[in-house]
Amino acid sequence: MNFSSIIGLVLAVVVFLGAALTSTKNWKVFIDYHAALIVIGGTLSAALLSFSAKNMIALMKVFISRVLKGAISQYDEVINEIVDLAKGYRENSNYLAERVDSLKTPFLREAIQLQIEGGMSPKDIDFILAKRAQTHFKRYGEDSNMFATLAKFPPAFGLLGAVIGIISLLQGLGGKDAIKTVGPSMAVALVATLYGIAIANFIFVPLGENLAKYNRTDQNIRKMVLDGLQMIREKKHPILVEENIKSYLLPSEREAISKIHEAA
Repeated sequence: MNFSSIIGLVLAVVVFLGAALTSTKNWKVFIDYHAALIVIGGTLSAALLSFSAKNMIALMKVFISRVLKGAISQYDEVINEIVDLAKGYRENSNYLAERVDSLKTPFLREAIQLQIEGGMSPKDIDFILAKRAQTHFKRYGEDSNMFATLAKFPPAFGLLGAVIGIISLLQGLGGKDAIKTVGPSMAVALVATLYGIAIANFIFVPLGENLAKYNRTDQNIRKMVLDGLQMIREKKHPILVEENIKSYLLPSEREAISKIHEAA
């Protein structure tokens, strides 16, 4: 479970509601079903025009699996598995086949399966895995770009709702006691803009950034697996294997992993 993302979503709602409800004595001014209909309905309509229903369903699955569940291998776990395979394979040629089903890193398990199946040269295996890694990076990048695109819609429809409200307001200015309705009417007109800005900046923009970061981390892990497999195949010393794949990490990340190992 990705508690950071869940806490962030909850905190966003709390900040929005807290700021809105404490800024006025009449909190009901922030509730307007016309504004909600324009912003939410308009965003959904534009999303379906931009992407297929299948894409939208897939995007929801992506949101659940990568943002809420946080389904991504951690660096220390990947490093431990690769180093373990390097140690075992130097001593036992059947070690890869014995360990493949228990590997927790999906791409590493996939790489080892290709290695033990045979029928392909090491060069062919490396080429296939590199192409698969690039495909994942491209597809995951498209997912994050979809959220970036969706973030453009709510503010635009919020502005549309405000324009509709102002038009309605101006149309009634010639009536009796019209000046008394200007303030309340303007407040209602701006609620749609508020909804649009809040939805875009509290939901779509952060989620897009979250997925973009996930994609970069996932790509880094796949590169580590590719390098690790080549060294495992050549039966390099485990220390060399570990230090090589740790080169993909920043010094602070390497230090954090070292502390985890020491604590264990």
